[in-house]
Amino acid sequence: MQHSSWLFDEPITDKYEDKYQRAEYTQNLADTLLNSTDPNGLIIGIHGPWGSGKTSLKNLLINALKASENTNKCHIIEFEPWMYSGSGQVVSLLFKQIAQTLFKKTNSVSRTALQLAAFSNRWSSLLSALSNLVSSSSSYTINLIATFFNNIGDYLNPYNPDMQVLAEQRGKLKKKLNATKTKIIVFIDDLDRLTDAEIAEMLRAVKAVGDLPYVTYVLLYDRDVVTKSLDKTYHNKGDEYLEKIIQVPIGIPEPPRDVIEKMLASEIENIIQFDTREPIALSSSDLSPIPFIDIGQTCIAPFVNNLRDAIRLTNEFKIRYQVLKDDVEPGDLLGITSLEVFRPSLYRWIIEHKNLICSHNAPSTLTSRLSTETSIDHISDKLEKSLKNMELSDGETGKQDSEAVKALFPFAKASTSRYDGQKNISRTYLDPNGADRHIFRPEHFDTYFRLSIEQDKLHENGYKEFLLYDPLRRTDIDKRHWDIFKDSLFAGKAGKYLGNSENNRAAKVIAFCLDLEAEYSSLNQGYMTLNVVLRILNTGYGYKDYETLFDALTQQILDSDSPLSLVLCAYLAYRMHTQLSPEAGTEKIHHKINYLSGDLPRIYILDSLIQSNDWENNINVLYNKLCDRLKTWDSKSTKNPLSGKVMSIYANCIPALFDKNEDQYAAFIVLSHMVDKEHFILFTLDALVQKDGAKYVMNLPLIQQLINADAYKATIKKLIHDISFRNDFDGIINFESVAAYQVVLQNAVSANSVSAGKVATVVEEWKKQINTQSSPGPSSTVYA
Repeated sequence: MQHSSWLFDEPITDKYEDKYQRAEYTQNLADTLLNSTDPNGLIIGIHGPWGSGKTSLKNLLINALKASENTNKCHIIEFEPWMYSGSGQVVSLLFKQIAQTLFKKTNSVSRTALQLAAFSNRWSSLLSALSNLVSSSSSYTINLIATFFNNIGDYLNPYNPDMQVLAEQRGKLKKKLNATKTKIIVFIDDLDRLTDAEIAEMLRAVKAVGDLPYVTYVLLYDRDVVTKSLDKTYHNKGDEYLEKIIQVPIGIPEPPRDVIEKMLASEIENIIQFDTREPIALSSSDLSPIPFIDIGQTCIAPFVNNLRDAIRLTNEFKIRYQVLKDDVEPGDLLGITSLEVFRPSLYRWIIEHKNLICSHNAPSTLTSRLSTETSIDHISDKLEKSLKNMELSDGETGKQDSEAVKALFPFAKASTSRYDGQKNISRTYLDPNGADRHIFRPEHFDTYFRLSIEQDKLHENGYKEFLLYDPLRRTDIDKRHWDIFKDSLFAGKAGKYLGNSENNRAAKVIAFCLDLEAEYSSLNQGYMTLNVVLRILNTGYGYKDYETLFDALTQQILDSDSPLSLVLCAYLAYRMHTQLSPEAGTEKIHHKINYLSGDLPRIYILDSLIQSNDWENNINVLYNKLCDRLKTWDSKSTKNPLSGKVMSIYANCIPALFDKNEDQYAAFIVLSHMVDKEHFILFTLDALVQKDGAKYVMNLPLIQQLINADAYKATIKKLIHDISFRNDFDGIINFESVAAYQVVLQNAVSANSVSAGKVATVVEEWKKQINTQSSPGPSSTVYA
């Protein structure tokens, strides 16, 4: 059976397809039937509900009979009565089918002679000659038996009944069967698919007419259906009547529970893998806080009690997964599908309580879905009370329902759990940039219940196509690519799909992202691509080809001619620097860079890499290459000057990375190619002037090399009089550091430090000038 087909659409036909340990059972049953010496006829009833595998069991039994050494002593007949339902001749056709199957072993002369011989003693001389001719054939006996069955079928036909001839033919058949001890086993499948009248008629015929020596009937049916059908004919005593007819009732052997569980897991895995073209990587932060085993134990195991349940759940899951695929998490979809199938009331409760059970982004910001309640703690208390009421109101079922909710929704579990007497709901706060699509995320919750995602949400396939299959040519850059790239989930998706992918692909994606960001971004250019790189590096760590991935990405950054690649070089070099030389640099610079890059993922893998003997030397070599790249401008021109906090990070990385003036000078000159003159002056002073107690210290000779006094004065004038320009820097630079250089110019001193008091006086003067224009002043942001 192919993985893409519906489960059990086709019954199995071979023991090697058997997954439920029934081959041994059917072999034993076949041996019993073949080795029995009892001449009496037998009616066996194999019963089980729809989908329990009755036809598969029949096929296995027939194969076992045919494979036996004693098979020549037994003739196997298969009859499917539902194919003739409504014809009015179902019983007649049963005996005709037996005859037809047996006749296949005869020749036409034999059949003609035996059909004549089956009646009277007339034509005795001719019959004697014919009999001598055919009796030497080994098929003579079976041909004669077939003729009797055929004649019985003729006289059971409602359009040609003749009870006297029927009784005569049946008597001759019994004698012949007794004399020859010819075994016949007749399989009658899907008895329950006949009409009520046909079911009763078939059972009467098998018992009355078909009760013949050495003939065994194996009937396959759903007992509940047949019993209810017989109730209509036998005054609600259908079960009693069936027991009288069926001599050996056999309930379909249910596979052991562990076999059913393995089958379900295998089929679900096959469904998921059949629709997956690529390996993915998941970082620990993107994994569900609740292990999938909890969903299995609480949402699936309590309800899948037999093979029929497993089949139903598998097929229901497949319907939903084929539609939603990558837009949901498979484990969550399987869990909620199980509840929809087996616990519809709980399924409806979950839909109605979305606002109560979904997780939250942060304790300080609540989404519009929480219009009346303003405290996550309050919501947690309300949810805890609701789940306790659920447990108390419905006994064990209520407790089971509560555990299922907790398995799917971490916020529910955290709301009812205590650690040292306290709740710990903070561990359920969401990563707003997470790559997962769990049901507990409010933005993805509705997808699990509507079999489609909202039109304004990006399909997972959009990310996959971009990251894995798009040719990503520079000439293809357009708004469609930009809309995907700027999506808040893109970096997480890049980690998911590229952390364990072919490494050249990851490098190609980064090159394209740099060009895309340069084309469309107007602020913090390079920051988005940097986030993507960090996500890929973090998520890919631990996979076997990680070293190749790491080298491919960093080499792409080093080789890129995009000015934005310098942003990536600076940040990566700085993070390596803090690990290689943790004591180097000033605390203020470290604090500021950490503050401005707070929403970037930390490159936690550097700790492990640097401590590794295999990696330490490589990291040092790479660090030196990154630093050298920052000192040489060989990039293409920027479409627009770069700006925003990313350039403040860049500028502050320079004094942290370089000790020598000439190295710092070279790096700042490179910076000057990336930003306009006014931004360069402000970013440079912010990086090179630091507060130290009651004074501001600076590298005055370097500043004087880099900044022209007149250009500085023009920049300050613009800062005071141009509110939009001033707002570009609000919160990302320290204006006191900029003012410190004015103190130097006003006092015509060559000192490398000025007092904090004089700096404060300059800042106050700026504020007065700004207030005179009725405009807000610059923030006095200090990164202590």
